[in-house]
Amino acid sequence: MERLTAAGLTADVTTRASVPWGPVLRSRRAWLERWGLARAADEREELVVIRARYV
Repeated sequence: MERLTAAGLTADVTTRASVPWGPVLRSRRAWLERWGLARAADEREELVVIRARYV
């Protein structure tokens, strides 16, 4: 959002959804945990739709 605003756009999150981890995140679990981006108990991710437009 900050990058979009800095580029001269207005940005809003229009919708959110919490979904179970798909195969990509599950396959990268060890890497995500090692870098502190996920905990062992994490099983869901948040998907967001951002609408950005030039002002």
